[in-house]
Amino acid sequence: MKLSSLPVRNLFTFLLSLTLSISSWASYSPLPDRICDGLPQVAVGTMPSLCVGLVLNRSDSVPLKKPRKALELSEENALLVTDMGGWEKDRGSLWILTFDPKHPYSKLLNARRILTGLNLPHDIKYGPNGSIYLGEAHQISRLSLEKGSVSKQEIVVADLPYAEDGYLHPLTNMVFLANGDLLVNVGSRSDNCDVRKSSDECKELTETGLRLYRYQSDKHRWDQDYQVYATGLRNSMALAVHESGTILQAENSSDFPDHDEPYEEINIIEEGGFYGWPFCLNRQLDVADTGHCQSEVYIEPYSLMPPHVAPLDMIYYQGKRLPQLAGKLLVSWHGFRVAGNRLVSYEVDDKGRPILSDQPVFYRDPIPPATEWTTHPFNSEGGMKREAQHQEVISHWNKVPGVRPEGAPVGLLELKDGTLLIVDDKNKALLRLSEGQAYTEKQSFSVVSEKKSRQVAPELPLLKKYCAACHLELRTSPELLLNREGGWLRKEKGKSVLEQRLRARVRFMPPQGRLSESVQQAILGEAESM
Repeated sequence: MKLSSLPVRNLFTFLLSLTLSISSWASYSPLPDRICDGLPQVAVGTMPSLCVGLVLNRSDSVPLKKPRKALELSEENALLVTDMGGWEKDRGSLWILTFDPKHPYSKLLNARRILTGLNLPHDIKYGPNGSIYLGEAHQISRLSLEKGSVSKQEIVVADLPYAEDGYLHPLTNMVFLANGDLLVNVGSRSDNCDVRKSSDECKELTETGLRLYRYQSDKHRWDQDYQVYATGLRNSMALAVHESGTILQAENSSDFPDHDEPYEEINIIEEGGFYGWPFCLNRQLDVADTGHCQSEVYIEPYSLMPPHVAPLDMIYYQGKRLPQLAGKLLVSWHGFRVAGNRLVSYEVDDKGRPILSDQPVFYRDPIPPATEWTTHPFNSEGGMKREAQHQEVISHWNKVPGVRPEGAPVGLLELKDGTLLIVDDKNKALLRLSEGQAYTEKQSFSVVSEKKSRQVAPELPLLKKYCAACHLELRTSPELLLNREGGWLRKEKGKSVLEQRLRARVRFMPPQGRLSESVQQAILGEAESM
């Protein structure tokens, strides 16, 4: 289906790439007799001479719910970890995890919540003078720590646009510019701003969303009278500033129910720039024929990324511990399983811009019952130019029953020792990438048992209609999702996970609109027929 022919108003708005899957979370199981730089190694495939070690899984002592980013307190041998606690207001927390200095990140001594009742906490990083800054959906605060506890919390940016209901991209992400100014993501309220054919209305463009705010610095205080630095950006969850001054943004594009379109973007942010969303996707593809893509202020993507990979963080690796990554741009691809669920790197020029290629390709995971990875050339609707070719740092991260869960990387943090910490929100885990013997996939790691036990599936017309755009297994192997052990039909507090998500107060599924009671009942009955 062509993007230009899709009924934009009725498109699905959140895919699995935004962590709204109703699949169960799973723990990482260490490989027998395999150690990755002092940590238990997990069965995640990497480039040669790198491995992934397990720092921690969710447990009774560390009951993480939705961890997003981390910050290292190197002198205290500790990590601060933001935990959203879900998508409802005021359920988030900030953890401090303290480790034995003789066993870096392998022996946890203590885990405590040092802030609770936070409003969708996401970003945390060091700012000017080494101060710690925490981003919640509605504000940014500066924290002072004393003996592992918060001694002072000072609000430095207040009243960020946020509404508890109906705000689809509320998370705060931020970067500091060289002069100390603060650049803050303000995500869109919707998936497509209700843009219709032959309409150029989008109130968010003139009100609050789709943009980056700039707060000017004055001796480590920020003028609350912000400036709109750039617009037409749906959700800038991945931002990075190069030492040359280049500002890069990785765009989570619209969630069309088509795994081939649209492509994600890498943008070079310029003050006053308009980057097209929701009208312009890919390269000047005008989804509503509005003329915005021919505007003088429109800046098209510097490069495209594969469709639906959902970039949620990016950093320039500055360490020496992992020479394969030296000086490269690292991006966490959180999303849509056929091309996402990866950690990738880009070679960059002296301005921090990814090197462009004439014939870039990307790779897709097998969707059961298929077992082969496939290679695909970039072929976006709207045309192609030279695009940046990524390298897969972590590649084999698809779900393999009994081997590993499907990866969901969010926050990336270069640790003081030069290794890389990765926060996995869906599986509620912290992982570390370091040097060591790489895990390699074996032919036996295919879903043979699932394939052999598969029964002839019912038609499942409602589940396919409302859910299969995000959950492709419903078209091929519905039993992988619809089971009572760890799938949608497992019971929690007397109700199946599927029923809870259909009827949730916020973040209900499917996200394009709450279904009537009769349709919900019909879907539940259909699922139970499996």
